[in-house]
This record gives sequence, C-alpha cells and structure tokens, in this order.
Amino acid sequence: TEGALVVGQVALAVLLTAGAALLVRSVANLRAIDSGVDTGRVAVLDVVMEGNVASEARPRVMADLEASLATLPGVRSVGTTQKLPLRGPGEDWGLEIEGKPELPSTTTYVRLVSTGYFEAIGIQLIDGRLLKETDRADTERAVVINRALAKKYFPGENPLGHRIDTGLGGLERIVGVVEDVAEAGLTDGFVPARYMLHAQVSGMTMTRQTLVLRAQPGQDPAALVEAARKRIVASAPAVAVQRGTTLDAVFSQAIGPARQVMSVLTFLTALAVVLGAVGVYGVTSHFVRRRQRDLGICIALGLRPSRVVAQVVGRGGALVLIGSAMGTVAAVAMARLLSSFLYGVSAVDPLSLVGSTLGLLVVGVAAALLPALRASRLDPAAVFRES
Repeated sequence: TEGALVVGQVALAVLLTAGAALLVRSVANLRAIDSGVDTGRVAVLDVVMEGNVASEARPRVMADLEASLATLPGVRSVGTTQKLPLRGPGEDWGLEIEGKPELPSTTTYVRLVSTGYFEAIGIQLIDGRLLKETDRADTERAVVINRALAKKYFPGENPLGHRIDTGLGGLERIVGVVEDVAEAGLTDGFVPARYMLHAQVSGMTMTRQTLVLRAQPGQDPAALVEAARKRIVASAPAVAVQRGTTLDAVFSQAIGPARQVMSVLTFLTALAVVLGAVGVYGVTSHFVRRRQRDLGICIALGLRPSRVVAQVVGRGGALVLIGSAMGTVAAVAMARLLSSFLYGVSAVDPLSLVGSTLGLLVVGVAAALLPALRASRLDPAAVFRES
C-alpha cells in the first residue's frame, strides 16, 4: 500500500512537471517574439475625454495634455494613439492606391497618433520622415506606412510620394516607412498598417485615447504612471484616467493565459515533487527499519556498505522508476489538453518529457539515498542486542 502511494505521487509529479516544462518553453518562445516596439521604460495611460468635447477639439486637448506631461521629471517623450499595439486589431479603413487601378479595394489597420508617438513607443523609421507638426489640417494629409504595407502594395518600388485614398475625401501622401509592429496580437505576425495624425483627421478622433510616456534611462515607468495620473487630474479636467500600466505589462498580458497557467502549474509541480520525495524517503526508511535485523546479519557476514546502499536505493529507485513511467504515459495522454496554451513547442515535446522524468528520478534516488546511507552504517552488535 505504501509503495503504491509513492508510485502514484511520483506519477503525479512527473505529469505536472512535464506540463510545467511545456508551458515554460512556450512562454519563453512567446517572450522571444519581436513585437517591433521597445517595451522597456514605457508608461501607458488609457484616458477618456468627456463626451461634450467636440471631435474637432479633441486633438488640441490631447496635444495640450502631452505638452503638460512632457514637463514631468523623468519623462523623455510623450505620444498619443487611438490604438496601442498588442491589444487587438482596432480600426480598418479603406485603401486605394493612386495609379494602381488593377489593385482591388481593400482595408488595412489605421492608427491615429500624435507626432511624438513613434519616439515614445520606439518604432524605428526606415525611409522618409515621420509625421510632424507642420502636417496640419490645412495641409495635404500625410501618412506613414509600415514595412508590411510597403512590401505588399509597392513590391520592388519606393512607396514615398505615392498617394492613397482612405475614403475621407481627398488623397493622402506617403511620407515615410517604419518598421512593423505587432499591431493586433503577439502571434499574429506583421500585417499592413498606416499612421495618420489626429490633427489632420480630427473628425475621426475618438474620446478614448492612450497616452504613451517613455522614461529617461534609469527611471521607473511604473512611478511615472502615478505622477502622470496626478498631472492629468490637475491640468485636464475634461480627461479622466481609466487605467495606468506599463508597456512591459501589456506585453506580458499579450502572452495570454499560458503565463497564468504556467505559474499555477509550476507551484503544483513543486508541491508534487516535494510530496514525492517525502514519500520515497518515508517508504525507504520504513523498509530499512523493517529489515534492520536482516541487514545487520548481512553486514556481520561481510556485506560491504556499498552493496547495502545499492540494495536499499534500488528498492526506492524501483518505485520511482515505475511512477515515472506511469507519469510519462499519463503526460503523453493528457498533453493535448495543453495544446491551446502552447506556442512553438509540440504537446509531446521529447525534451520536456525526458527532462521531467530524469528530474524526478534524480530527486527520488536522492531521497532514497539518506536512509540507505544510514543502513550501511548499522552496527550488527547493536542490532542483535535490540532484537
């Protein structure tokens, strides 16, 4: 009965360890994905303007707020966007390209931003220029496109200077190309997107906006969140803060439920490994006490201590081996349940399965070794007196 209990504990430990190993590898693969933005030292504040603020006035309200936040100690740059990367698809607007009538009408992601947005979030310029203050409501509308849009709609040619039709009346001229970012989800890949200024399409500016503040080197972005919240309350009564966080936290949330499941499973794994080790130790110790007289006789007859250790450890190791085999079979059978949480790793990944099995074998043998060493040091005379 004791042996069966230990076998069950070890099997459960192997099952949980294999699952945790799969999720650890999956989360590591997700963290290695290039999101296209520099997530370090960036504070994020989701804000909403009062509904009675006219759409034409909203860009000015946000521009004044940006100017106020830029004076906070530790702030390097500030920007605004209507849709932050890694938070779902957002807005799709129509796209027709002047001079390319053969291309069917389509849609791409559109991000309405301020001039400081690119620096604040860390999007790199490839060619041309970024949006700037001289791009006003009374000038030709400017648009910055990402590499994916340039590659798809302008293969083998320079997109700068081309004009596109968004359906807002008039055309927009492409003035720059920037690097791709994970616009919707972390694992969705890079898709065509374009950026336009709030000030040039003020009628499309929503009341909900996201402020992005990049901190100076050595500054904690989390500390900027509270400072920015207080400044908004003091300087912009028409704007309320809904949520404050960091871009690192947004990236972690984009990893999805795998991170939370990994944390819970890792805790359960540690608990199961401890219980398995305690079980092996207890059963092996009980075996040594029960066989103490026989072991004393064997030692008196010349059985070497190393043979005693091998015999005792072999019994504990056998239980661990049986439990590990059962746990491995169970892990393979139940791995499909984790498949929806995995990225870049198979549900029956050999490295995770073999690693978890070998790890439990090492822990089990180590747990059996302590009572085995005690048995090898038995004094036959003391054992006979007690008997």
